[in-house]
Amino acid sequence: MKFRTSVLIGSASLAALSLAAGSALAADSSTTVEEVVVPGIRQSLEKAIQIKRVSENSVDAISATDIGKLPDKNVADALQRLPGVAIQGAAGGEGGFDEADRVSIRGTSPSLTNVTVDGHNVATGDWFILDQYSVVGRSVSFDLLPSEMVQQVVVSKTQDASILEGGVSGAVDIQTRNPLDLNKMFTFEASAEAAYNTNGGQWKPQVNGLIGWKSADGTLGVILQGFYEERSVVRYGQEVLGWQPITNGPNGMATGNAIPSLVGDASPTLIGSSLFEQERKRAGFTGSVEWKSSDDRAELKLSGFYSHLSASNDNDNYMLWGSHEFADNVPTSYTVQQGTITSATFPQTYNGAPVDGLIVDNITRPGEYAETWFVNLDGKFRVTDRITIKTQIGYTQGIGETPEQPSFEVDGGPGVSYTPSGNGFQVTDQTVNPQSPVGMANDWSWNARFISKDTEFYAKADGQWDVSDGVFKDVDFGARVANHKRQVDGWDRGCTLGANNACYGSPTMPFAETNPTPYPGGYNAGALGIPGLLIPIAGNPATIGQIINNIPGGVRGPISAIVQPTNYYWQGSFKVEETDVEGYIMAHVGGDRWRGNFGVRIADTDENAYVNVGLPSDCVSPDGTNTIPTGCLVPAGQTYQGTSAYGPYAIDHVSHNYLDFLPSMNFSFDITHNLMLRMSAAETMSRPDYSSLGGTVSLTDLTTTGSGGNPNLKPIKAAVYDVGLEYYYAPQSLAAISFFYDDLSSYVGYGVNTESYVNQLLSSQNGKTVYSDYNISSPFNISGELEGIEVQVQQPIGWGFGFQANGTYVDGHDATGAPLIGTSRWVGNLVGYYENHGISLRLAYTYRSHFYVGLDRAAPESQANYGTLDASAAYAITKNISITVDAMNITDNLLKYYGAIPIQVRAVYNNGTQVFMGVKVKF
Repeated sequence: MKFRTSVLIGSASLAALSLAAGSALAADSSTTVEEVVVPGIRQSLEKAIQIKRVSENSVDAISATDIGKLPDKNVADALQRLPGVAIQGAAGGEGGFDEADRVSIRGTSPSLTNVTVDGHNVATGDWFILDQYSVVGRSVSFDLLPSEMVQQVVVSKTQDASILEGGVSGAVDIQTRNPLDLNKMFTFEASAEAAYNTNGGQWKPQVNGLIGWKSADGTLGVILQGFYEERSVVRYGQEVLGWQPITNGPNGMATGNAIPSLVGDASPTLIGSSLFEQERKRAGFTGSVEWKSSDDRAELKLSGFYSHLSASNDNDNYMLWGSHEFADNVPTSYTVQQGTITSATFPQTYNGAPVDGLIVDNITRPGEYAETWFVNLDGKFRVTDRITIKTQIGYTQGIGETPEQPSFEVDGGPGVSYTPSGNGFQVTDQTVNPQSPVGMANDWSWNARFISKDTEFYAKADGQWDVSDGVFKDVDFGARVANHKRQVDGWDRGCTLGANNACYGSPTMPFAETNPTPYPGGYNAGALGIPGLLIPIAGNPATIGQIINNIPGGVRGPISAIVQPTNYYWQGSFKVEETDVEGYIMAHVGGDRWRGNFGVRIADTDENAYVNVGLPSDCVSPDGTNTIPTGCLVPAGQTYQGTSAYGPYAIDHVSHNYLDFLPSMNFSFDITHNLMLRMSAAETMSRPDYSSLGGTVSLTDLTTTGSGGNPNLKPIKAAVYDVGLEYYYAPQSLAAISFFYDDLSSYVGYGVNTESYVNQLLSSQNGKTVYSDYNISSPFNISGELEGIEVQVQQPIGWGFGFQANGTYVDGHDATGAPLIGTSRWVGNLVGYYENHGISLRLAYTYRSHFYVGLDRAAPESQANYGTLDASAAYAITKNISITVDAMNITDNLLKYYGAIPIQVRAVYNNGTQVFMGVKVKF
């Protein structure tokens, strides 16, 4: 579809159609579904169908009957079973893990999915250091949301005026349990499980419990719920940290000057065998107190939630230094395929000088964590028989922190080669034995601290006026105000440990003295599908930490030695403050065999970004403070801040105000008693990521690449259309098809530009400040479109058996024809279940075709096709006690990423299979 259509015109046409259809359609039909009480899986499916059928909008849902009874261990994992919903195992550059972290709807980026809890935003924190400042989105991390907190989750794929803006193609609302909805006066539910990861080979405890009470008259209730969950994460991986073209000329590469035919071909910058090890501990609680008056005219609910994820980790990487070899060496043999140098062998010396071809990184992040919490007060007041007012006020805060990141790097190993092998590349070295690494010497050490704080205060009031006048049934109206702040601060310090001893007072230390240990045997047992992969070694974290501690002036030492103005990483630090004021009005209408809503939401966004910007070298503060040197010209509107190790900088206050009118319409028509037609149209809006607005920059000195932001980004806007047919042909049965189209008048794409920054690695090696040109990927506004189709079938077969199947096809691209971030052409699920005689079994296969992740280190990156098989089983020993077994990624599938074309491998990860065994009780 190449046309651009005003949603207002489309909405007016739809309104006329709805009124005409209302008079044309015959006799009365009810959307009420008679309640069928069935246990476990079937009861959850029945509730989900009821939610979908009675909604005026196009929605899908999942429902949990008891604590921990979602069909998966993670909320995001459970959502992927719904049509049009896909998940990612990472927020950004950390690569995918075994637990889903972000959710996308109908081919859009996860950043464009608005996730709320009980209708309000939840501040978020991310545990991984890059996500704390480099990829800072708006969606809460699902790592912090245990499935035990969920009563049901509703995914709205069409918008109405009452829904909080922020989801371009849809919104996710996680609904918690209400005390007054408990079936009994006293409720107790608990689960105790052991979690096992096949890579780590360890069992970890997971314990959850809920206590609930409500008064005999049903006017007062309390729920208190706690959780403690440990999880062992061991990920084997091979990473290619970018591909860059061969260049020639005075500032070009030695390879390009010696072999002109290779100029323009892509070469790998770094090929690493990575080992990531982490112990995750998620602990917290949720609770609520609910009261209502005896005459049902007033209700109050006070709720709170807290979740803390401890995520200390070690990340070791043994890397072929491709960018160094191609720049300062010439291969003796090589292979080129599809414009890509897929293999090369390098000599030990070039022009009589040795060329190092290997780098070993040992990174530890002790105490890394993320947390979120909120406190929320809901009220409902029946002012008159026709007017009801609902209120909500609350505060939420999220934190992601890396208290320290003591890291150690060595290099050496002249004479290296690489060649394709299975899923990636085999790396060979002629001079260094990885089990006895003579010839590798200390080169670089660094430490860092980052903290990201996210807060929001919100308040809203909604009203409903029961009109009951002809086709008009109710009129909803409301207003909301929210103040959101995101601030990120970072400190980073590095120093050379090599020949010039910039911060190390004794002779160069060989890597062997760091007491290296081999990677686990399973790492090279074919888990990555790369036969002949070099078995690397990891430096012993305790020994490395001791070495770093002993450096005079310590890059580690007390963290106070790091948190100093001279170490302030202003490139990755920012503050964004946003005030949103919104209001809406919406009418509910209906007649014989038709119903719907139409209205408009108005959103005023006051956006203030405080962006750190670099200044030229003549602005270096003479005393290291904020004294402006003579001759320094600070641009108008910027405030001089001083000088750190990353050069002089100022703060640029960038402010914008946006007023958006978001009309919407949703109509449903009962063609027959069981066949329903839905039609929707809306204008939707989502605000840009905080990190993009903050203008943060993340640099990789080894490859002179990085990523940056753009404080002048405008909101993402779209006109979205949806038409669907739903056939409820039997209890617990559904067949549906939907067609959708999103006209993205304003979207966010990514481009690459060259900018000059202080190169910390070269500065330390040369004993003076060295600036380098970096290829920086940054976002910009562009238009685009996507269209697709969803189909789903849900069918009990008999004798306790049944199945679910759904598939989504999406075609999306921006104005240049480039793919949209997060758009998989195909997403599908096939779930079979059996439930009878106290036994519940479920086998689920989920598939997602390749999709564009974005730019990483100034180069495109996509995730390859991925499918996973999961299973769950439960046996009810009594009506109160059951035993459970769950398995995730049974087939041990690999996560694969690639660059501009599939032959340019970016990463291959093996996260292993996860198994959970336990017992659940309820009384």
